[in-house]
Amino acid sequence: MELIFEYPLIWLIPAALVAGTLTYFLYRNDQRNANFTARMRGGLALLRFAAFMIIAFLLLKPLLKATEREEEAPLLLIAQDNSSSLVLNADSGFYRTEWPNALRGFVDRLSENYEVRSFSFGDGLTESIDSIDYSDLTTDVSELLDGVYNRFSNRNVGAIVIASDGIYNSGTNPLYGGKRLDAPIYTIALGDSTQRRDVRIVEVAANKLAYLGNRFPIEIVTEGRKAEGTSTRITIEHDGKIVFNEALSFDKPYVLDTRRAIIEADKPGLQRYLVSVASVENEVTLRNNRREVFIDVIENRQKILILGAAPHPDLAAIRKATESNLTYEVTVAVADEFEGDYNDFGLVVLHRMPSANGKGRKIPSDLLAAGRPFLLIMGSEMDDRAFNDLKIGYSIDGYRSSLTDVSAAYAKGFTYFQVSDEAQRMFRELPPLQAPFGDFQSAPGVVSLLNRRLGNLETSIPLVSFNQVNGNKVGVIGGEGIWRWRMVAYLQNNTHDVFDRWFSGIVQYLANRDDRKRFRVNAPRELFENDRLVFQAEVYNANYEAFPDADISLDLTNEQGEVFSYGFSRSVNNYRYDAGSLPPGDYTWSARTNVGGEQFTEAGTISIKAIQLEAASTEANHKLLNDLAVTNGGAMYMPDRLNELEAALRSSDDIVTLSFERSRLSDLINVTWLLIALIVLLATEWLLRKWSGNY
Repeated sequence: MELIFEYPLIWLIPAALVAGTLTYFLYRNDQRNANFTARMRGGLALLRFAAFMIIAFLLLKPLLKATEREEEAPLLLIAQDNSSSLVLNADSGFYRTEWPNALRGFVDRLSENYEVRSFSFGDGLTESIDSIDYSDLTTDVSELLDGVYNRFSNRNVGAIVIASDGIYNSGTNPLYGGKRLDAPIYTIALGDSTQRRDVRIVEVAANKLAYLGNRFPIEIVTEGRKAEGTSTRITIEHDGKIVFNEALSFDKPYVLDTRRAIIEADKPGLQRYLVSVASVENEVTLRNNRREVFIDVIENRQKILILGAAPHPDLAAIRKATESNLTYEVTVAVADEFEGDYNDFGLVVLHRMPSANGKGRKIPSDLLAAGRPFLLIMGSEMDDRAFNDLKIGYSIDGYRSSLTDVSAAYAKGFTYFQVSDEAQRMFRELPPLQAPFGDFQSAPGVVSLLNRRLGNLETSIPLVSFNQVNGNKVGVIGGEGIWRWRMVAYLQNNTHDVFDRWFSGIVQYLANRDDRKRFRVNAPRELFENDRLVFQAEVYNANYEAFPDADISLDLTNEQGEVFSYGFSRSVNNYRYDAGSLPPGDYTWSARTNVGGEQFTEAGTISIKAIQLEAASTEANHKLLNDLAVTNGGAMYMPDRLNELEAALRSSDDIVTLSFERSRLSDLINVTWLLIALIVLLATEWLLRKWSGNY
């Protein structure tokens, strides 16, 4: 233990002088101390001086430093690939029966001497190897490395063992993420790296959107391995008809071929096209010979107008985010230069309006009079009086023609449209917008998507919100600088998609004119087979007030004509049903409810897309596994050499118990015996004075 003082010990010298002086004047040889003998007077003076010095000592704020030594045993992390690519080859029986038992025995033996944590990975990361079934449809090794780093970065990780075929088809290259945990990585090379005959579709590229009556391209990339001397055909099928058919021959051991098909969009709606390549003799697998592509065929695009009071980087960010939805045709203009007709547009986005001067001062009121929906983005040089006069459910008082920073907080319970989990995480990291400085207020009917956040305090003041004025939908973003949001969202996700989808949801809600229906069901039009299918519904009475006690039934019909019936459950401000993950195929749905004796129905179609990433490549990538191990201080082993891997782990210099010191500081004033000593000194002095007859 060690004493540490907040103030220098030299202060004890003047403290001792002060204590001695006070003690001297208290016990000097005068008439008041006539009852004390010289020895008694000296003893009492010593007691008082000692009490003064203890108090002075404590005033220096001494700290008691205690050092403890702790030990942390090494931790071994073992991860097993649970993706389906491991069982697409001839040795699938070994991985289904023998290998899981061998791996569990390996883990059990190491657990006798080390702390071992086991994981399976593929679509996600699960802390268990008891239910390995090779059912995951993707492989993300980088998520495994990120996951163990997030969980164990502050632990004594001795080694990481990864058992995999080295095929990854999701996430980033794992070679870039291994160094983060600062632990050696050992790999077990599973799968078959032998190249066998295979003809596969590598990629199908097409635009997601086409216009009715137009022709659109589909580009098909195929690959032939060890298929020389064979031939096949590439076909595209739509609604049971062959719309493209070409021959393909292989004259070399490896052939990469690209074809371009031109298809006519002759039917509106979401259309599914099946691209396939016929099999050749002795192919290793046929699961990579088919791909599906979905094209949304629309009759025309909805027009969106973005008007700015003046040029601003927000305008470009809003345009790019809106144009990411190919169903919109976007026009950008400065208000004073726009000469078009607002009625030509499904939505008008107004930036920093009503402005203090010029044409931009009058446009919002003109849109209200025309019954056109608009999104108003507040900012500098706004006319606060004109804004308040709009009477759209918002007002700002005490505006001083200056701006203040306001951050965003997601308003839980928002139901106008779905906000993804990625977007909700994005909101927490966004920089503040610059809002007009003043007392901003909103009417009770305003619904917030984002509220203002001051530091860590989430307020109920809207930042991004919506209202309806005489049946006309209005949105308000309470500050400028949204271009920074799009930029920061890109830094977070390496893509603009999260921000663009969120902002596109705002545009879609406001631009949708068919929003006065008393029964609405929101459902996706296409999903991957590992996504969850979620239906959301809203029900209103004749006064367009939320109806809380509706019974909603749902019928879901697959391609075989089988009908599955479900019921919605109540969720905060709407109704919800989670159908889970469904097999690939086309589904139709029909929802029904009854309000006050009136029957309402909604219907639609959903296409569930198959994920074929695991079947795209059947050749194990042992080179990647070896590079991952070598660059991270480990080595690669084959499945039949588990004993050698176990011996290497037991003899590794990296797998050791760590010993470290932990220091703890405590105030000496909290030490009980010092308080007792002070009380004893003062009490003894008082008793002796009392006993001698002095006061």
